[in-house]
Formats: sequence, structure tokens, C-alpha cells
Amino acid sequence: MAKKEKKLTVEKSMSDFRMAYSAKRKLIERQKEDFLFALGEQWDPKDVATLKQAGIKPITDNRIAPNIFLMTGLERQNRTDFKAFPVGEEDGVKAEVASALFKDAIKTSEFQFKSSDQFKDGITCGESHLELYLDYTENMINGKPCWRKLDGNVVFPEPGHSEYDFKDCRYVYKVVLDISKEDLINLFPDKKSAIEKASGGRLNFDSFMDADGTHTQKKGYSTTDDGSGADYYKDDDGLDLIERYYKKWVETAFIGDKKTGQIQEAESSEKAKAFIDNYRAQIDQDQIAYQQTTQQVIDAHLGQMGPEAAMIPMDQHLQQLNDAGALPPPPPEQDPERFILITRMVPEIWCFSHVPGIDEPLEDARAWFYPKWKLYPFVPYYARFSTAPLTGEDRHLLVQGIVHGVKGAQEKHNKAEMLMLRHMNSTANSGWLSEEDSWVDEAKVEKFGAVPGINLVYKAGKQVPQRIFPSPLSSGHAEISAGSAEAIKAQLGINSDLLAAQQGGADSGRAIALRQRQGLLMVQEMFDNLSRSRAIAGRFLLSQLGRIYDTETAKKVLGDGFMKRNFPAPMIIDESGPDPVTGQPRQVPMPDPETGQPMEYDAPMAEVLLAEVLSGDLGKYDVVVGESVSSETQRMANASEVKDIAQAYPGLIPVDILIEESQLPQSTKTRIVQSIKQAQAAREQMALNGAAKPMPDAADKGMQ
Repeated sequence: MAKKEKKLTVEKSMSDFRMAYSAKRKLIERQKEDFLFALGEQWDPKDVATLKQAGIKPITDNRIAPNIFLMTGLERQNRTDFKAFPVGEEDGVKAEVASALFKDAIKTSEFQFKSSDQFKDGITCGESHLELYLDYTENMINGKPCWRKLDGNVVFPEPGHSEYDFKDCRYVYKVVLDISKEDLINLFPDKKSAIEKASGGRLNFDSFMDADGTHTQKKGYSTTDDGSGADYYKDDDGLDLIERYYKKWVETAFIGDKKTGQIQEAESSEKAKAFIDNYRAQIDQDQIAYQQTTQQVIDAHLGQMGPEAAMIPMDQHLQQLNDAGALPPPPPEQDPERFILITRMVPEIWCFSHVPGIDEPLEDARAWFYPKWKLYPFVPYYARFSTAPLTGEDRHLLVQGIVHGVKGAQEKHNKAEMLMLRHMNSTANSGWLSEEDSWVDEAKVEKFGAVPGINLVYKAGKQVPQRIFPSPLSSGHAEISAGSAEAIKAQLGINSDLLAAQQGGADSGRAIALRQRQGLLMVQEMFDNLSRSRAIAGRFLLSQLGRIYDTETAKKVLGDGFMKRNFPAPMIIDESGPDPVTGQPRQVPMPDPETGQPMEYDAPMAEVLLAEVLSGDLGKYDVVVGESVSSETQRMANASEVKDIAQAYPGLIPVDILIEESQLPQSTKTRIVQSIKQAQAAREQMALNGAAKPMPDAADKGMQ
């Protein structure tokens, strides 16, 4: 059992933050360099200065950026939506409700665009994060889901972590740079006085490191900023907010049910003990009440029989009363030891917020998303993530994007291109071969000898001057440049298959998708990690649906059509009489007890199911969060496969499924399905009336 932790202080939090920052410092520096490289800043400043002195402008042939554009374009064309898949057959409606709420939350929060931005930054430098928060500005009850993209230089997990989602971290820091005092007071109104008096509330990252780059624990922590974070600061009165999300071990009470094997967390040990005591007391009360009632029945029976009752054994009296049904039913058999109290030290997620320059924390409270979500509020994305046993500053190599590995080849390519151009410029005006004192105006020749259309005059009697032809371009430099370009392509593993670009252009959606899958082999890890990150985000969002929707807003999102289809109104026999055509009793919807009007759907059943979906516990046993196809190319491929199955097995797939999987507009799909239903209803009516030969089934027509 974990020991109870000591009270967390600002000094302790700052000490841990220094360690987390120093462990990630080299990665942050390298990530900045990766971004600059991707954006075209690919020359060393010393080399730029040397070329500038020679009057030469460095050339950058950026071969990295197009590959990033290709990857981001591919991700955007193959976007997926969250979808809840049922675990059991009975969970189908719950999964549909969760998927519909997912879709609305994605649209409201613009998650797809935030996720695409996260992917772009992640494949560039290796790391990017998303943070979910709820905005209660417009609605004080239901929060609006919002996603914030966080760069790697503001998220600092515990050094040495190896789990993708930080589940093995004792703490994870998030830094908000340059937040105004006014905004900070809005976040922590109880600390208004301390915030207004705060001075020097900015982080000095340079103070975390010694001159040799080693980490030092300093008691006299300086709060003045003259370090690496200066570029971020715009507000002279701004402060840096440090949020430490950490696992706080708290003694928690649970109620164990020995009959069902279930364990339920209690609000407190006192309430758990009171529940168990009340359960046992109720058993005793039921038994006493039964005995008292039984004795009263026996006494009344004996009183009626008079003195003769004493001649009959008590067992016979009880048998007579039992046969006559006079005895009360015994209470159900209950085990007094069914429920037991269990106490354990459980790690809760808490948030410790503080600012440099203020000795006391602004807040130390349980995180807003706990206990429905028991991980940290960050959704990480790592393009390439390794758990190799590296230590020290070498650990920055465990996180990489596509830029880091090709920087050397890109630099070599740029320099080879630069040298070729310099060689060409230096030999293009190679000069003239002439006798001494051959030119009439030698200064003119020297200045304009290479200008097109210039007329040069040489002296009579002198030999005709000959132009010196320039040397051919260096084939070595050309080969180095071409080889470097090929090396970049080979190291990135990105080729034309990712574009699905082949000769022609009439390929089917399935062929395009298959060709893209072949081209994804070397970069598959990046897309797998993206799916992994989105699954984390989906589970996080699923756990918080109860904070975003209530049953009424959920009904509006689902729509009346969904409610009527999945929660049909209870039917009762129509008292006005049977059906005049069939003579059978007619069924009509049960009237609403409040309005008296026929119920459109089973509202009580819908309320129960929606409450279960919004409870935040749906992801434990009922549904699994996955992804559904939302891109046109993937939908075309899926539609083609469904069509092939329908042709191979006629009559197996209903026509409405074929229509739903097609690429027709949704309005067209709806009209077609409605027409089929109307035709089927007309066919059934004609068959009942016997007016005509039944018309062919619409589904049969669709399969022909």
C-alpha cells in the first residue's frame, strides 16, 4: 500500500519542474531547429556570414517541406471520426447515441482541424499535444468542448517516462507563458490580492542550467527573466502560470459485494460504513417484524380455538395456518456479511497551480475531469516514439519527426547546389584571349566584355581576340546534389504511391486506397500513432459527455427521427374498435400522462438510456471507442467492396445498406429509401385487399 504523501509546496513543485525541464531541454532545442529547417532556415549562421562577405546569397532547395505537405494532405484526405462500437448486442443503441454525440462534439470543438494541426507539428519535430477543456461562457451548466494545441516546449512529463499516454508519470507540467494578471485573477479570484502584488512572476529558464549545461538545484531561484523564454513575452505585466497535474494518493473507501463480485467506490468511509450498517439493521428489522407478525397470527388463532388449542402441538397449528395462507411470507434470505468495507490508497489526479514570485499555490484541487477520466488531460502525439534504454541527454533521440534524420542530407544538397551555381557564375565570364595592346578601349572590354550585343573594337593589324570558353560544370557537385536529394527521399520513405499518382487517372477508389496503403509502409508508424492519439482523445471525450450534454440537449442532437426509431412508443388497444378492413384490434400509442396526447416515443426508456450514456462510465463495459471512415476515397473503396459482396451473394444485403454506402448526396439517399418504403407499403396494402397481383419487391429490383 502506498504511503501517504507529504503536502506539496511551491518549492517542491519548482524543484520537480526544473528537473523535468532540464531533462527535456535538448529535445526542445532540437525541435526548434527542426521547425526552422522545415520552414527553410537551413544554413548555419556562420556559413551565411562567410557567403555574405563573398557577395554570395545562399541557396536553399527545400526538399523537406514538400514531403510534410504530402503527409499532411494525405492525413486531411483520410480523416476519421470518433465512433463508439458496441461490446455486446444489447449495447447497440448506446453506441449509436454515443457516436451521434461524438459527431456533434467534433463539429462544435473543431477537433478535426486541431488534430490536423497536431499531426503537422508532430511529424515535423516529433511531438505535439492536445488539451481538452470546457468553456462555460455561453452555458453555465453544459460546457462547450474545446481543444487547445500545445507545443512540446510547454508540456513537461516526469523524466524517464516510457508510456505513450503518460500513465506511468507521477506528474506532468504545463506552462502558460505571459498570462496577464487580469486573466489570472479571473481564473483564481480568491487569490486576487496575491496576484496583484506579484512581481517578477516569470520563468528564467537559463537559471535552471549551469554554464556547462548541467542541472543545478538552486534555493535562491531568480524570478527575473533574461533567458530563452524572452521571445514569448509581450505583456510587461504578464506572469507565467505553472500547472502541475499529479497523482495524489488518497485513502478511498469501497463497498465490496461478495454476492455479485462488484466493487463500488463510496463517497467516504463514513457513508460506506453507514450503508453496510443500515443493510444489516434492515435484515434484523425484517426478521423481527416477521416474527412479531407471525406471533400475532398464532395468538389470534389460539384465542379462537379456546382451551382445546392447548391439546394440539404447536407444529400442527403452524401447519394449519400455513395451509390456510394465514401466515405472513418470510423475508427473503439475506446474508448479513454480503457487503464489506474496503479501504485503499488510490491515486487521484490533482492540479497544483502556482506562479513564480508567489510563495503559496493559487490552487491545489482535484482535477475537473476526475474521476470520470483517470489519466492526464493531455492527448500526446509522437510521430516516432521509442522506449529504448537511453539515458541522459541521449533521450531526446527517442522522439523524432521526419526532419531530424534528413537534416544532414538536406545541408549537403544545399551546399552542392550552392557550389555548382558559384562555379557556373565564376566561369561564365571567362574573358578574352588576345595579344598585348590589342583593344582600342581595354577598359570597355573589361567592364562590358560579357554583355550581350556589345560591340568591341580591336586595333588594326592585331590578331582577332578569341573568347575563352568556360569550363564545364562540375559533375561531382551535380552527383552530390542529386545523391543528396535521393537520400532525402529514401530516408523519408515517401514516394509517389502516397499520391496514388500513376499513369492514366481512371482508377477506382479501391485501387487508389490500395496503392496508398502500399506507399504507407515506411511511414505507417506515424499514422498508427495518430490513430492511437485519437483513440485517447475519444475515450477522454466519452468520459466527459455528461458535462457537455444533459438529456434534453442530447435529444436535440439525436433528433426526433432517431428517438422514434430506437424508442418506439408503447402501444395499447384502441378502444374505439377494431380495424374496419382486417377486423383485428387496432393498436395506438399510449397517451402521454402529462399532456394526454399520444406518445411520439418512449420518453422514460430514452431518459434511462441517455442518463447511462452521459454517466461517463460507458467506456468501461458497454462500448469501445474507435474510428469511422469520413474521407471520400475510403468511402468509395468501402462502397465498392459492399457492391462486390452484393453481386456475389444476391439478396444478402438489403438495398437500403447499398444506398447508404453509395456516394450519392444524403438528400438523394433519403428520397430513394422513402420511395422504397412507400412501394413496399403499397404492395402490402394491395396484398391485403386482394385488389391486384402483388408488385415486385423493391429490394429485389435493386438487386437485379
